Amino acid sequence: MRKILLLSALLALSFVCRAEPVQPWSALLDKAASDASLDSARNELVEKARTLADMEIIRRAKTLAEVGTHRTWLDGRSKVLEDEIRENFALAMADFAACSTLAKELPLLAAAYRLTKDHSLRDRIVAQLEEMAAWSPLQRPGWSLYVPGKRLPEDGKDGNWLATGCGIRALGNTLALLPEGTLEPELTKKITALLEIEIARVVDDWATERSWFIRGNNPVTNQWVLPTEGLVRACLMVGVEDHSDAYELGVKNLLMALDSHGKKGEFEEGLGYASFTVTSLLHTAYAMGVGGDRRAIDHPFLKNFSIWLVHHFQPGNMVVSCFDAGGAYGTAERSKPLLALLALCTGSRTARWALQEQVGGPPADLAGLAVSAMEPVGPESAPPLYANYERATRVNWRDSWDANGSGLWVRGGHSLDQHDHQDRGHVNFISRGRPILIEASTPSYHHPRMETHYSSGLGHNVLQLGTEFPDDIVEAGKFAPYPGWQIRKGIAPITVNRLDKSGGEVMVDGTACYEGLARWKRTVAWTADEVEISDDVLLADDKKDIILFRFHLGTEAEVVINSENDGHSVTWQDAEMNISASSSIKITQLKLPDNTLKGHDGNDDPKNTHTCIVVQSIEPCGKQMLTTHIEAR
Repeated sequence: MRKILLLSALLALSFVCRAEPVQPWSALLDKAASDASLDSARNELVEKARTLADMEIIRRAKTLAEVGTHRTWLDGRSKVLEDEIRENFALAMADFAACSTLAKELPLLAAAYRLTKDHSLRDRIVAQLEEMAAWSPLQRPGWSLYVPGKRLPEDGKDGNWLATGCGIRALGNTLALLPEGTLEPELTKKITALLEIEIARVVDDWATERSWFIRGNNPVTNQWVLPTEGLVRACLMVGVEDHSDAYELGVKNLLMALDSHGKKGEFEEGLGYASFTVTSLLHTAYAMGVGGDRRAIDHPFLKNFSIWLVHHFQPGNMVVSCFDAGGAYGTAERSKPLLALLALCTGSRTARWALQEQVGGPPADLAGLAVSAMEPVGPESAPPLYANYERATRVNWRDSWDANGSGLWVRGGHSLDQHDHQDRGHVNFISRGRPILIEASTPSYHHPRMETHYSSGLGHNVLQLGTEFPDDIVEAGKFAPYPGWQIRKGIAPITVNRLDKSGGEVMVDGTACYEGLARWKRTVAWTADEVEISDDVLLADDKKDIILFRFHLGTEAEVVINSENDGHSVTWQDAEMNISASSSIKITQLKLPDNTLKGHDGNDDPKNTHTCIVVQSIEPCGKQMLTTHIEAR
């Protein structure tokens, strides 16, 4: 047995030794600078950098009154907080926004300077670095005070957070790109001193279990990953040999984060948070690889993530918008930077295919420039058209990769879901590029109807017990789920009966997601042009209640409702819906706020709406069989 283990270790070591060295950003850029075929891409990058250089540098806000000036950002949630915590929260969130912006801008400016040797670009970079070198700590306390009633601990510390990772990424990538000797020694000393302090602070957070995600051992969340990125990158910048224990702590935490996700590349917080967190994971893994440590860059999650990401692209220029993923409309192009980073860091041919065929080409950044130098890939690099993701608890399907194709996704629920909505059993359907069944999607967190109309069951095509409407029981923006609404994090497994290019049939068991429910099983069968949804509902303990379903439609128009002889139909320009039930039902329509067909309105003036059909039993009943057949026109 020992011989077998030794042989396996030697084989693994030989594989690592044969792996192609990870090139630093500077080498990639120098290679691209001499490639005549990249003239257009280089020029686009430089022009983008010159536009940024014309903007004022970002200056740290020191008071609440300064937040929103000098290119800083005020988080709208601060407006409802008590006076004693409002400023701390606003400053902490402004730190994150500033560092996040600089993580994108500073390396781009450095790349443009390396390409052009334009001293005005260098001066702009130095001015921002001088300002940033005084931001100690990069993340000020207060990020945890996002709701009324919260307070900082007695020591005034809630731990390092998102600004830590973004800020150190900005510094690390920028310094890696600047030609040697660009910065004066005094500025380099200031940056090194800042990094030494950041290392000590992150190590202390884990030693004292200061933050909630450390105490709860939750490596899935970006709040674990970003400080970890900061720790690893800072150690690499100032010298791993002098910080070996801190570096190994960071790598251990990074590998825990990578191990926490699904084996097929699933990320448990949806597309939006995946893009943010995996960007951090990739930058960290790449920097480790440049230093000769491939433990992260070769991890299976990063290798498989590209397919999971591209499976969010739906026909009609939409994306799968479950979880806190933002809007569904026109968002595939937002994945350009991440796809380019995946193609560069992991060698993903799927990411390269998606850049070519789905999002209009690589972005005007350094990773995009590097990918532009790669040979095109063929259609064999496209991912499968459908997948069943157990960890993300979702079935994704489309009949082709054409923009005018058909697509469907069905949502279940996993116990490890985070940033999830009350959406167990939701069905989304697009036929020939036209949205038929949709969800409300996600506005900004400070939107006054975020909880009531978007993330609650009201924003999805799911069951409700009873007829209470959020506006009937609570002020908008102060909504808490109540009996009859789904329970977040409820387990709702999906059974796949059939899944192929022609369509499929799946069953979602949402029974565990409601109080007082003995059974809710939803069967969904579909093709490219039609979908049939069968709902079997049984209340527990002989209870009776109004059984209600909503169907959000991909239209703002009034629909035509016909009900006669126990037959019910709903028609509009793109589809016809026929509904039958085991007990008497009534069907109504209403307008609900929308972040799927168009953008939401941040001032709670729902100018952008879509039509929602409400199907409910006329009398309280203990069970209901409902069949909803939708055929696209």
